[in-house]
Amino acid sequence: MTPQTSRRVVITGMGVISPLGSTVDLFWHLLSQGESAVRPITSFDTSPFQACLGAEVRDFDPEDFLHRKQARRMGRATQFAVASAMMAARDSGIDLEQEDRGSIGISIGTSIGGMKEAFEFHDAAKVTAYERVNPFTMGMTFPNAISSEVAIVLGLHGPCETYSIGCSSTANAIGRAYEWIKSGQASLVVAGGTEAPLHPSVYAAMNAGRALAPDERGTIRNLPRPFDKTRCGMVLGEGAGCFILEEYEHARARGARMYAELEGWGFTCDAHSMVKAATTGQEQQRAARLALSTAHWFPEEVDYVNACGLGTMELDALETHTVKQVLGTHAYRVPISSFKAALGHAFAASGAFQLIGTAKAMEHQFIPPTLNLTNPDPTCDLDYVSGEGRAAHIDRALINSFGFGGKNIVL
Repeated sequence: MTPQTSRRVVITGMGVISPLGSTVDLFWHLLSQGESAVRPITSFDTSPFQACLGAEVRDFDPEDFLHRKQARRMGRATQFAVASAMMAARDSGIDLEQEDRGSIGISIGTSIGGMKEAFEFHDAAKVTAYERVNPFTMGMTFPNAISSEVAIVLGLHGPCETYSIGCSSTANAIGRAYEWIKSGQASLVVAGGTEAPLHPSVYAAMNAGRALAPDERGTIRNLPRPFDKTRCGMVLGEGAGCFILEEYEHARARGARMYAELEGWGFTCDAHSMVKAATTGQEQQRAARLALSTAHWFPEEVDYVNACGLGTMELDALETHTVKQVLGTHAYRVPISSFKAALGHAFAASGAFQLIGTAKAMEHQFIPPTLNLTNPDPTCDLDYVSGEGRAAHIDRALINSFGFGGKNIVL
């Protein structure tokens, strides 16, 4: 076995269920071409709200992946996760029958898990006075169900965990999987994240908190607008992405394709507020410096930053400040882009979209654009690759994932 101190972690498989498509190739094609999946929501009535937009997964049928009885016992977020995990395993070329299933772990992140199904259960139970209750309700709503169902479907017996730390949950799941492989606890991990927050109650709560970008009925006014001077809030999305993370020598021995190597990560907490980031940005900066330190990189070696870029006035300015503080003058030479205007903010699943998009950007040496950035903001004065994507030399990239409660992770 490779000595634990020198074990390397590579990505050998990817799978995605997203508003831009449910194959990695389609996801990348549309993302790189500057397409947006943001539309007026069709799955529920948005007339009571100031906002009406979302990035919905419109082409997903769980029975393309699961038997009907299997699919019925799972919530939407779990279905997304299982489907993307199956695709990632297939993409990796791994033969699970030839592997030690006890050494394969599962590490999945979600922000709200089966909250959608919990709301639906409550609504239905009130109508029937609790006389008719879906017997699968508890299993559908537990966040634990997500990683458990992935294990059941793939038949894996290694460490199996669901992480829920807000919007950074997927980045955390990836980081934990990295640690398992580095330490020798696992040789291969199915890691990723999932989210299905498009429910009227979740939407109402986000709308009441003025987190969502308001929109005029029947129009699409190019929302959200990360880093733009007129940015006014986020748009919700949904979906999932999973990866096969593998120890390098294990992957090399079986001739696996390697999308990218994960060389380090950093994780900090603001300890400031559930809904506002600390205005100093010190903990965001520390997370980035920890990631650089673990990877043994100098700031000037960073070729690309995939930004959190939510499209809110405060957070985009803070992230810009963080990048400047960490990279110094090199920040003005590094291309930065956000995928939120194309995919919405899918809570934990956004981290999965970021990693897939960044890995494909490195493969194709091409950076997808930040959409809807037409009015430059003097406080956000870096190169955000606005308008159209561009060819670029990318050997090393950082991914920022900053979440509710001040959880800051940089991969």
